[in-house]
Amino acid sequence: MPEGLKNASGKGFNRKPTVYVLDSTALIAGQTDFSRKEFVTTPSVILEVMHDESVKNVVEVAVESGQLEVSSPSEESIKEVEELAASTGDMARLSRTDLDVLALALEKSRAGLEVVVISDDYSVQNLARHMAIRTVGMIHPGIRKRITWITYCPVCRAEYGVSNLSVCAKCGAELKRRPAK
Repeated sequence: MPEGLKNASGKGFNRKPTVYVLDSTALIAGQTDFSRKEFVTTPSVILEVMHDESVKNVVEVAVESGQLEVSSPSEESIKEVEELAASTGDMARLSRTDLDVLALALEKSRAGLEVVVISDDYSVQNLARHMAIRTVGMIHPGIRKRITWITYCPVCRAEYGVSNLSVCAKCGAELKRRPAK
């Protein structure tokens, strides 16, 4: 179990219950102890990991025994996360599954739970930080600070600020991104 999980438990006095929202990495890494019954994920995460037979078996047992809850976030929550991702410059790096995970985390947080997203995806971690939701990496350490990204052209140096463009409107080169100052 990652070190961050050991200290992230919400079982202290006067603390909200903690729920861990799992990204695909958490299931693929296989280091999740489902005996704690505090885990939730989305159907899209389940679909991503079911190609691996060993992961499939563990996930099926965890779901069937009630140790892993599978829940779909609402379209409203997904749209809210998409809008935030667009405002931080993370949208281009997030998959639909990533958006589902973050939307589910947002819903659990609003339901009064302490939420920890378990993911090694830095864009997921960054957006979770912008949403004031804690994150823990399974294999890699988590991000150190939250970032808002700006896009720029490495050829003509045009800057587009926070943008979901992928090609420069001036010269047609592929845009890159860097942290805003």
